[in-house]
Amino acid sequence: MELAALHLKLNDRLPMGVCVVDAGYNVLYWNDFFADRIALRSEQVLGQSLLSLFPAEARYLKKKIHSVFVLNNASFSYWEHKPHVFPFSSSRPITGEETLMYQNIEFLPLDSEGGTVRSVCLLVQDVTELASYFQAEQQLSARLELEHAALKAVNEKLSMAQNQLLQSEKMAAIGQLAAGVAHEINNPIGFISSNLQTMQDYAGRLLKLVAFYEKVTAKTGTETTQAMQRDMQQRMQFDFVRHDLTELLAESIDGIDRVAAIVKNLKSFSHVDNAEWQYASLVDGLENTLKIAANQLKYKVEIHRDYSDELPDVYCQPMQINQIFLNLLVNASQAMDAGGHLYLKVWQLDANVFVEVRDSGSGIEPAHMNRLFEPFFTTKPVGSGTGLGLSLSYSIAKKHQGDILVHSVVGEGSSFTLVLPVHGSDSPTEETTENEFAVEGNESS
Repeated sequence: MELAALHLKLNDRLPMGVCVVDAGYNVLYWNDFFADRIALRSEQVLGQSLLSLFPAEARYLKKKIHSVFVLNNASFSYWEHKPHVFPFSSSRPITGEETLMYQNIEFLPLDSEGGTVRSVCLLVQDVTELASYFQAEQQLSARLELEHAALKAVNEKLSMAQNQLLQSEKMAAIGQLAAGVAHEINNPIGFISSNLQTMQDYAGRLLKLVAFYEKVTAKTGTETTQAMQRDMQQRMQFDFVRHDLTELLAESIDGIDRVAAIVKNLKSFSHVDNAEWQYASLVDGLENTLKIAANQLKYKVEIHRDYSDELPDVYCQPMQINQIFLNLLVNASQAMDAGGHLYLKVWQLDANVFVEVRDSGSGIEPAHMNRLFEPFFTTKPVGSGTGLGLSLSYSIAKKHQGDILVHSVVGEGSSFTLVLPVHGSDSPTEETTENEFAVEGNESS
């Protein structure tokens, strides 16, 4: 008794959460780590359902705990995937502010007899400090990148002509895209790896079951065989494994498709062959650029498409036209910080093809309209933009004997329309040194 009491006292003093539940998800024990944060002592929650105590994450907890009971293997929940499973408060070491605790959770089979798990132990580790430092490093890196971009813009302004700035801006954009692609690839690879490890265990169980069926069927083929099959299915939890295996396969296939699409779209966006003049589809270029700019747009912007049928290919330099699309899409996204709608329209009129990018953002002040295409003019905070995007986009359009039309209403949004001739000259015009551009009046573009 003294040793058992000492163990309980030690568990209560541990700097991590300890919670034990039975097969019905009822609490058998939790230590002071839980009690101090939910204001309920262990004896007050005995026999209560953990899922009822934490209804917001009941579905996630049930899935994790159930997998331990079924497979007799530990399961894990990492803060990068699920940061706040339990609504516990914690202070951030960097800022000192109160916030939800970032948690790593280990789900362990605690009481197992004859392959049957009777209880599961949840070990909750407070990793708020780790998460805080990790996020602080990300913020610092972002600030350094902005400062680096601003310094680079100043140096270029003093030492380079406009054509050199165009090349530099293009390479900087490709570098930023490569970083974004690397981030996107890491996410699907992570859950594919985790799923495949689980699937390896599932596959072993299914192979044993198939081998068992083959032996029994070959010998009897009677009612006894069917009874043995049902018994084996129950003991191997075949229905659960079959269902979960289907979900894991779907997730893995989706992850592989995402990786393939990201790489394919990056190649389509920045392939070296696109530096040459050629006939290309503006719709394909716009769609490829949309996928590259997905990090800027997803979760906050709803995209609406209106593409005319049978659009002709346009004689252009596809990489540079994609650069225009990227600048317009990123500007539209930044104009809708709180979310909104992005309208994309492509149509042909006479010998020209029009591509409109319209947002439902804050709009452009009338005083700024006549300066939009000036090099280094920006309304963004210091360090947030170089003021080169629209200027370079306008230069590319003029180089293609085209134009960029602008229409904006403060509080309602802005539209930028790229106009390109279907058949450009074999000798494109030199980039103009003056920013002559068309600004539409009250009519929509």
